[in-house]
Amino acid sequence: MPPTRYLGSAWAAVHGPVDPRRLCIWTLERGFRGLLPAPTPRPIDWPAVRAAATDLPFDLAGTWRLAALSVAEERPERGLASRNAGEQTNARNAVRAGVAGATALGLRRLVLEPGAVPMPGERGPSDLADPSVDWTPDRIGAQVARRKAGETRALDLACRALFELTRASPDLVFCLTASRTIDGLGTPSSLGLIFEDLPRVRLAYWHETAVCACRQDRLGEPQGEWLERFGHKLAGASLGDWSEGRLHAPPGSGLVDHALLASYLSGVGDRFPVVLELDPAVPPAELAGVRSYLEKFGL
Repeated sequence: MPPTRYLGSAWAAVHGPVDPRRLCIWTLERGFRGLLPAPTPRPIDWPAVRAAATDLPFDLAGTWRLAALSVAEERPERGLASRNAGEQTNARNAVRAGVAGATALGLRRLVLEPGAVPMPGERGPSDLADPSVDWTPDRIGAQVARRKAGETRALDLACRALFELTRASPDLVFCLTASRTIDGLGTPSSLGLIFEDLPRVRLAYWHETAVCACRQDRLGEPQGEWLERFGHKLAGASLGDWSEGRLHAPPGSGLVDHALLASYLSGVGDRFPVVLELDPAVPPAELAGVRSYLEKFGL
C-alpha cells in the first residue's frame, strides 16, 4: 500500500480556515489525511484541532515538528552541540517543550536536527538556502573546513544530549533530519556516527526532500545517499522541492528525484507518513497539480 499523505501546517496555517473543525474538513477535501503539527506563521490551537476531528477521518500524522519550516540559523535545537552551558540548556529545554507538546497530543514522533557545530571566529554565512549568499566553491570550502575542525567535539556533545533526552522520553521516537545550514550536524556522515553511537535509544531518520536536494546542489551530496544509508531507519518524509534557489517549492518544479524516492518508499504501507511541505508563498491554485504529480509516483 502507498504511504499516507499529510499537509504541512506552515502552508495550511496561511491558506486554510482559522476555525479548527473547518480546518480539518478543508484539509480532507484537498485530499490529505491530516496535518503535521509545527510552529506556524499563524498559531494553530492543536488541541482544539484534535478535539474537533474526533468524528472525522483526520489525524495529526503521529508527529510533531520541533522547528518552524522557515527557520535555519535560529532553530531551537542548534545548541545541542554547543560548548556553552547556557546554549546547551536552552536547546535541551526547547526539545523537552517539543516532547511535551507531542505527548499532550498523543503523538509518537518528534522531528528535529541534532544540533550544529560551533564555528570558531566570525561564523559567516551558514544557511545554504539563503538567496542573498553567493555560495561560491571557495566560500563553501572555507566553511566546510571550519565546520570539520569542531565536528568531533560537537558530535560528542550532541550524542550525550540525545542520549539523555531520548532516555527521558522512552515512548517517543526522535527523528533526525538533514540540516539546511552548512554547520549543522544533519549530514550523512554525522548522522551515521550518531546512529552508530546510540544504537539502543529510539532514534530514526526523517527524509527532507527539499533540504537534501539543496545540499546536493550546494555541496554535492547525492540525494540517494541519505536513503541508502538510513532507509532502514526511515520513519517519514517531507515532500517539497528545491527550485531556483528556493526551498519547499512545489514538487516537480526543481531538483528532487521523486522517482528515486518512490523506489525507496514502495511497499512502506499506509502507516508511513509523507508530508507535503510548501512555502506559504505557493498559491492555492497549484495544490491540485502538485497532488496529481505526486500520485504519479505513488506518493
